[in-house]
Amino acid sequence: MVDLAELNLKFHHIGVATRNIEKEMSYYKMLGYKESSDYFSDPIQGIKGIFIEAEGQPTLELLENLTDKGPLTSCLEKGIKFYHFAYETNNIEEAVNSLLTTNKAMVVVPITNATYFDKICFLMLKNMMMVELVQVNKER
Repeated sequence: MVDLAELNLKFHHIGVATRNIEKEMSYYKMLGYKESSDYFSDPIQGIKGIFIEAEGQPTLELLENLTDKGPLTSCLEKGIKFYHFAYETNNIEEAVNSLLTTNKAMVVVPITNATYFDKICFLMLKNMMMVELVQVNKER
């Protein structure tokens, strides 16, 4: 099994499924979180989102479906809010290939372009942990 440190992956955020970002924002503000990005919409993924940060706490990506039945529906129906950890990489292809071959991970969403990042890919690890790899746009 390959260690994330060997892949030079850097923790980026935790993905949070919500039914309505605006309604949930007050709870996160109560915990010290503030908006750290503009809202973004990604029709390819079928989601709307925003990043929020609080000192000494992990960055969160609050997400909601763009339609009634979107990619977050199954998580929301099961009561799962925190559904993925995201890691930043400079070479997403290399990181994906390494996780597939050495950790027997399974691709859930193949490498694709995204609105907020240059490229993303979702993988399921053998322990059923969802990992998102992100290749960050250099202008961000």
